[in-house]
Amino acid sequence: MMQVTNSKSEVTPFGGINFIYQAVEQFGLPGFLDKELGYRDILAKYSHSDVVLSLFANSLTQGSCLSDLEVIKAKLAGQRFSPIPSPDTVEYVCQGLKKDNKVTTTIDGVVHQLNYDNLLNELLIKLAVKCSLLKTTDSQGYTLDYDNVVIENEKQDARFSYKKTKAYHPGFAFIGRVPVHIENRNGNTPASYGQKETLGRLLDNLDKQKVPISAFRGDNASYQKEVMELMDEKGIRFYIRMLNFKGIREIFTGLRDWQEIRINEHKKEVCSTTYSFKGSDKKYRLVVTRTLQKSDQLDAFEGRAYHYQAIITNDLAMSEKEVIEFYNQRGDAEKSNCYLLNDFNLNHLPFMDMDTNTVYMYLMAMCATLFEWVKRVLVANKTPGIKVTMRAKAICFHYITVASTWVKHARQTIIKVFSKQPYHILQV
Repeated sequence: MMQVTNSKSEVTPFGGINFIYQAVEQFGLPGFLDKELGYRDILAKYSHSDVVLSLFANSLTQGSCLSDLEVIKAKLAGQRFSPIPSPDTVEYVCQGLKKDNKVTTTIDGVVHQLNYDNLLNELLIKLAVKCSLLKTTDSQGYTLDYDNVVIENEKQDARFSYKKTKAYHPGFAFIGRVPVHIENRNGNTPASYGQKETLGRLLDNLDKQKVPISAFRGDNASYQKEVMELMDEKGIRFYIRMLNFKGIREIFTGLRDWQEIRINEHKKEVCSTTYSFKGSDKKYRLVVTRTLQKSDQLDAFEGRAYHYQAIITNDLAMSEKEVIEFYNQRGDAEKSNCYLLNDFNLNHLPFMDMDTNTVYMYLMAMCATLFEWVKRVLVANKTPGIKVTMRAKAICFHYITVASTWVKHARQTIIKVFSKQPYHILQV
């Protein structure tokens, strides 16, 4: 039978956190976060940056709930990491940063609740610029992706979504993997509601930070005349999935110049035409695809069963195939939503009200940005096995999970890493 002895030495299984925090501190991110979020009372034990970095550590070490901070605090005892607050302290901080919900009632009596903080939205962009994830000198401009996500929950103020479950319905904007805007809304508020105003605030923030945007991609909730006019006004190319309704299907079935192409090894027929909104002379381009349905149901117009899809755009230069392939890259933005919800715990919102949970969303979005920066630092330092495409679980497995302790030697305090893999101070 094997024997067990316990050591009183402060050894952590997450030794890689020490190196990451050293890089974060060396780059000046704690001071940057405290300056932007504001300084807490002089008697407060924890700063705003302590809270953000603790949430970051929680995600990197695979904590799934805010209460896991207590476990991480014990696991990182004696390490050179930022002081880790209790979950209650995180709630106090979020309460201090929250903004009141913006409530509107339609003429039909439907109550919509929105919650956002434009200063925190600006900070998301500032942090990405600070970390050089976004550059103000990019002459090509960036592609902006926007999407709404249903976050099911049982919070006291959550309302029923179109999925017939209680939820929030926040909108997330990404440039690549970097979150640049969040506006939370209650579950009963559709993605299309107030989207022009949301995108207007987002584009104004990006302009203010001098981050150039050349293209916008959205799903059919963005299929609104006002949204397209906003993009035209800003000189931005847009690519929006078009709603499939009866009047549009009549246009589709009347098209004759179909050409066969291959998209991801699937055969499709494509065609371009123009479309104008009722009462407008402005013409937009429709890139339409059709595929034969597998069912035996026949189309009422052609006698054949086709499945139609369309993208509406103001881009007249790309070919049909290029437009479709460029729009399909929007799938990466939907993956970014998934990563934010799962890797950074938005699927486990900790508080009982929407306004406080919205602040938590912002803080976790900052953690997601820091994660993208850390991966680039690790790759730049030629860390074995690390790729910029990795998710938090992989980084934890490949780098963070290593036993370490601090020892005194020759009047110096040295970190001792129990691994053959070379660990060294990260250069930023």
